[in-house]
Amino acid sequence: MSFLSVKFLLFLAVLFAAYFLLPKKWQRGVLLIANIVFYLSAGVKYAGFILVTAISAWGIALLVERTNEKYQELRKNARTREEKQAGKAVCTRKKKQIMIVVMALNFGIWIGFKYSGLPLPLGISFYTFIAVGYCIDVYRGKYTAEKRFDRFFLFLTFFPHIIQGPFSRYDKLKDSLSTEHEFSLDRMGEGIVRMLWGFFKKMVIADRLGVVVQNIYGGEGSYGGIYILVLMAAVTLQLYADFSGYMDIAAGICRVLGLELQENFRQPLFSRSIEEVWRRWHITLGAWFRDYLFYSISMSRAVQKLGKRCKEKMSPAMARMIPSYLALAVVWTATGFWHGATWYYLIWGWMNMVFIILGMQLSASYTKIREKLHISDSNRAWRLFQMLRTFLLFGYMEMFSDSGSTSCSVRLTISLFSSNNWGLVKHPLLLFPGLEILDVVIVAAGLLLILTADILKEKGKNLYQVLKSVPIVVRYIGYAGLFYAIILLGNTGTDLTGGFMYAQF
Repeated sequence: MSFLSVKFLLFLAVLFAAYFLLPKKWQRGVLLIANIVFYLSAGVKYAGFILVTAISAWGIALLVERTNEKYQELRKNARTREEKQAGKAVCTRKKKQIMIVVMALNFGIWIGFKYSGLPLPLGISFYTFIAVGYCIDVYRGKYTAEKRFDRFFLFLTFFPHIIQGPFSRYDKLKDSLSTEHEFSLDRMGEGIVRMLWGFFKKMVIADRLGVVVQNIYGGEGSYGGIYILVLMAAVTLQLYADFSGYMDIAAGICRVLGLELQENFRQPLFSRSIEEVWRRWHITLGAWFRDYLFYSISMSRAVQKLGKRCKEKMSPAMARMIPSYLALAVVWTATGFWHGATWYYLIWGWMNMVFIILGMQLSASYTKIREKLHISDSNRAWRLFQMLRTFLLFGYMEMFSDSGSTSCSVRLTISLFSSNNWGLVKHPLLLFPGLEILDVVIVAAGLLLILTADILKEKGKNLYQVLKSVPIVVRYIGYAGLFYAIILLGNTGTDLTGGFMYAQF
């Protein structure tokens, strides 16, 4: 059931009607049925895998919690400090063994599908990581395990986040899912407008940019120089419009239902460093690796001991950074591996790591240079330079990972500097192979709208509330224009994921 299909819109209409017209106490049940229907639309044969993940994560979390409770009993009954420490050691060892089981089972299934060439069960990369994150949170005592399986299964199978995320956290979503929600006309209006905005970004802008991207990749020997620069920009903007468009649709659905979905983007095009990009782009993926991998490695005893030994051979400041750098190396290797078991994804991950580490190492030097040149950090020209530099670096890395092979990425890099066609900048309409003049105008106007919306959000203004402040005639002309732009100019996907780029992961 593609997000971009009429069938999906009918599915939403039935869901919204049942959710608000039936007794409120049935809302969780209605949503659970909707999740199951949506998932089974991908095919019954894969349903068993998400069920295994759900049962194992739910059951393991309960076992971990019971182990914690046993430790508390031992602690109360212990007569000496040694008995308390021994009981704690036994319980900790048992919890670790339990966690190894759930991780080995679920990551094993995920790896088996993802790297064996088999067709992927719908959302396996997302529901696997969400489930494991839940178990780790319970292990760490962040919150108690959910006793009722139906409530946990509702969370895990929640259809707005199962294809492309976000990587929801149980403590942030459970209250929203368990609360009864009144119908709100204003909330429905806000949700529908955000959904329309997401459809527009995906179907009108991202898909047209995709034509440019595929034509340049397909004519690799014919395009070089300035076309590679266009490719770098087009890949980044396509992915942003595509991925954030999906998130807008998912968040809009949740808004109508009265649910709160974690935001996954925060105006990443305004980032001034690669490190900042990953605080604004696919936020929940970065947070997952940070909370469950980076901190676990950097704060481990072995890595902390290594950092202390490094103080004997290097400056204290550098020695303090060693644990973070080692953790970053593991995190970015894992992030590359999450995207795919290929060299170009791993190299993409390592390039991100290198740029982030260089930024950390050179931060003090940049400050000194700015001070000598009397450039304020808030200087507008300086900020724009940083944004453009970051955009180009990020665009190059996205082009590298999107090319399909390491050799292709290398050839594209060489052709960026070897082709002498920069004079085409005087004829911009020739720089977008596969698009007609009207398409170029549509993309330019659409990107300007996206930029305007992002500027408003960066200033803390809600786009829907801004639109509500304009005269009603102008506002509804804008809504109608957005709707007809999608109908008349948009492409529709026929596959289950609707052609969304991140659904392949």
